[in-house]
Amino acid sequence: MAACALGRLTGRLSRLLGRGGSALPGLVAEKVDPRLIERLVAAVRRGVVVVTGTNGKTTTTKMLVAMLEGEGLTVITNPTGSNLARGIASRLLEVASWRGRLEADVAVFEVDEAAVRPLAPRLRPQVLVVTNMARDQLDRFGELATTASHAAAAVRHAAIAVLNADDPLVVEMAAGAAAARFFGAAAPIRRAMPPDSSLYGTRTEAAAPALLDLSLERAEAEGDGQLVELASASGERAVVRLQVPGVYNGYNAAAAALAAAEFGVPLGRAAGALESTPPAFGRGQVVEYRGRRVKLLLVKNPAGFNQAIRLLTALSPGAEVLMAINDLDADGRDVSWLWDARVEDLAGSGHRFGTAGIRAYDMALRLKYAGLQAWSETGFPAALERFLAGVPEGGTGYLVPTYTAMLRFLDLLRPGTAKREVWS
Repeated sequence: MAACALGRLTGRLSRLLGRGGSALPGLVAEKVDPRLIERLVAAVRRGVVVVTGTNGKTTTTKMLVAMLEGEGLTVITNPTGSNLARGIASRLLEVASWRGRLEADVAVFEVDEAAVRPLAPRLRPQVLVVTNMARDQLDRFGELATTASHAAAAVRHAAIAVLNADDPLVVEMAAGAAAARFFGAAAPIRRAMPPDSSLYGTRTEAAAPALLDLSLERAEAEGDGQLVELASASGERAVVRLQVPGVYNGYNAAAAALAAAEFGVPLGRAAGALESTPPAFGRGQVVEYRGRRVKLLLVKNPAGFNQAIRLLTALSPGAEVLMAINDLDADGRDVSWLWDARVEDLAGSGHRFGTAGIRAYDMALRLKYAGLQAWSETGFPAALERFLAGVPEGGTGYLVPTYTAMLRFLDLLRPGTAKREVWS
C-alpha cells in the first residue's frame, strides 16, 4: 500500500530530524489514501474501543489497555494522546508493515471530543466509552451542548456504549445507543463529582438507570494514590489500590473495567491490572528532582481544576503549590474558566502559592480575589527554581499546570520529555 509506505517513510524522517511523536505521517498518508484508517482497523480481530469525553480520556485508555494486555491480547493504542484523525493514522502506521498489514486483537483509541463525530463511523467501535461532559476550550468547541452532540452522534456507530450514569448529558446518549452499559458511584462519592451544571448555580440530576452495571462504592486517599472498591451488577466486588489520586480517577477505573468486561475480563483480573497501572503522563505523576518530589496535577477546565483543588485542600497545611497557566492552542485560548473554579476553597488551606506561564498574572489575580497571595514568574526556569526553593528536601511540591505548561516543566524536570511525548 503506497500510503503506508509513504507514511512510514515520513515518520522515519521525522524521528531522524528529532521531531519525536509527530502526527505528520498520518497527515501525509491520509492525503494519499483518505480511507487509510478504515482499511487498517478492518484487520483488528476483536474490534476497536473509542474513549472520549472531557476529562479522563488518557487515564481511562491507559487503564483499559493494561487490562486487555493482562489477558494476553495484542493491543494497539495512541499512548502519546495524539487523539485526532492524523494522530490515530500515525499510530496505525507505526505498527503496520510497509505493505499495510496489521496484527492486533484490539485497538483502543483516545479520541478528542470534537473529532469523535467524524471518526466514529470510520472506526466503527465495538465499544465507545464516554467519561463525562464539561465546559472546556469554549473558543474551540463552543457551547457544551455542541460538544455533547458530537459524542451522542458517535454513540450511534458503536455496538456498545459505556456511559457515565452520574452525568445527565452522558445518560441522554443512551437513547441513540444500540446497547448501553452504565458506570457510576455511590451517593457520598457522587457528590464529590458534580455535573457541569453545578458550576453555574444549577444542578441537574442524571436520570440514571435503576441498576448500575459497575459501581464505585468507595474512594479513600492512600499515599500518592487511593483505595477504591468496585462492585458489578452480577455481584463481583474488588478492592483496588490505584496509583493515581482523586475520586475522578475512581470513575476512570470503573469506566475502564466496565469496557474490559465486554472483552471477557473479569473484575478480579481487571483489579490486578489497575493496581499495576502507573499514572498517565502528567496526570498525578510524581517526578523525583533534586531530592524533592514534584507531583503534577494537570488542569484544563473548571471541572478538572475543582478536582485538583479538592486534592490540595485535603493536604496538611503549608504545601508549596505552583499553578502554571498557558493559553496556547492545545490549552484553549480562553482562560475565563479560571473564574468558574472553586479557588475560594483554598482560602485557609495554609499553602504557599506561586503562579507561572503565559497567564501567570491572570492566575495570580484569580487567587487574589479568593483572598490568597501568590508570587508570579512568567519564565519557566525561574518559576521552577523559586517553586523548588520552597519545597524542603525530601518533601513534595504540587505543580498544577495546563497542558503546554506541563510539557515545559517536564522538559526541565526530565529533559526531552516533550519531544518523546510518552507516558512515564
